[in-house]
Amino acid sequence: MHYYDDHTIVALATPIGPSAISIIRISGKDSISIINNIFFSIKIGKNLEDQSTHTIHLGYIRDVINDNNTTNTNLDKVLVSIFKSPFSYTGENMIEISCHGSYYIQQQILNLLIRKGMRLAHPGEFTFRAFMNKKLDLSQAEAISDLISSGNKTLHDISFQQVKGSISNYIKNLRKKLLHLSSLLEVELDFYEENMISCKKSEICDILLGLKCSFKKLVESFSLGNAIKSGIYVVIIGETNVGKSTIFNKIIQEERSIISPIEGTTRDFIEGSIVINGILFRFLDTAGIRNTNDYIENIGIEKTLIKVEESQVILYILDSTIKKIQQKKIVNDIQNLHIKYPDKTIFSIANKSDISSFKDFYNIESKVSYFFEISANNYNGIQKILNTLGKVFIEKLKSKKTVITQSRHYEVFKHSLKEISLAYKAFNKGFSEEIISIHIKQVLHYLGKITGEITSEEILNNIFSKFCIGK
Repeated sequence: MHYYDDHTIVALATPIGPSAISIIRISGKDSISIINNIFFSIKIGKNLEDQSTHTIHLGYIRDVINDNNTTNTNLDKVLVSIFKSPFSYTGENMIEISCHGSYYIQQQILNLLIRKGMRLAHPGEFTFRAFMNKKLDLSQAEAISDLISSGNKTLHDISFQQVKGSISNYIKNLRKKLLHLSSLLEVELDFYEENMISCKKSEICDILLGLKCSFKKLVESFSLGNAIKSGIYVVIIGETNVGKSTIFNKIIQEERSIISPIEGTTRDFIEGSIVINGILFRFLDTAGIRNTNDYIENIGIEKTLIKVEESQVILYILDSTIKKIQQKKIVNDIQNLHIKYPDKTIFSIANKSDISSFKDFYNIESKVSYFFEISANNYNGIQKILNTLGKVFIEKLKSKKTVITQSRHYEVFKHSLKEISLAYKAFNKGFSEEIISIHIKQVLHYLGKITGEITSEEILNNIFSKFCIGK
């Protein structure tokens, strides 16, 4: 449980275990005074409480046994960094002790600090205090968690922009428009009986429509943001023996899928990951789709169809050497995929092009989004596919002003979009300004949940419990 009190808290900010250095983090009003009693500078007589903020000092941490300071033990030679309130991460007095990375030293210093009156920090409590002291809002705190766990450049870049306030600033602009709209509606109410129209109806309509569009884009961006956060799933499908497993192995540069001329070799999906243009892609090799009486193979085919539904990208592999009448069916199948999954990125890949060409048949290039002719034995063709895949998602990111990565934000924006849509519909149907204002106030309430202006203990516990102890 997270609760705000005036205890001085301490935690190891670096992983437990042997390392070159470890950092012990401390926050609270008594941070500097407590450390001052156990820190002995190499410069005799130095008092930490008299030092400026953002300064570093070399000396010894000593476990003082008695009040006369005559019997003591040097635990380690350390660097002590001072950050004075309010110019610190938490907004409180803070100390960071850089000591040697011995597990014994770490524990001895932590135990000493606890004996001196500190308590161990809860997960995320340093960031929690930063939030409570208005050093950052709740969306920035969540972005810090994403930044710490970011496993690729793209998620790092998105998280870093959110830490700097991209979501917060976007919400500020939305709130500004909502408050302006509320004031226009209030004026309409005030002067209604006098039949004095203080603003054009078209202005209210334009603002509502603009807000509806903004919230719609935010909601739609979540599918991309969530995919980038957890990895973009790319499912490789096609009939049996078209080269799916060979292509999968070439993509992940590892012989993970069994390759055999026997149909139905792949019975379950196999996963492998690579990073393209700073984005994590998770590739799934799947069972070949065909009619079969094999019970186990049918289970694999059912799993393939489930993975198609869950994926963001489909690589449809076809065989360039098949007969013309079969090619017509394949082209129809691919077109049906585009119709069924308009929001998915679909690559049509004709394998075995070193034996026969496919693209001249039925003008396939004009009927699909992305078409490639390759030979799985030649990596150049596969590299071209991967380069295109990376570019597609980079362009998708560039087209989004703001990308939502948190499911909590998604739910809030989804509810906000619903309220704005109802307000827009009510306005067009001629409902009173009072009804429209109710919807607008509800949206303002929702936005406050993202930044933390409106929150609950349950939400705070859920967010900060996901942090590591030292953050």
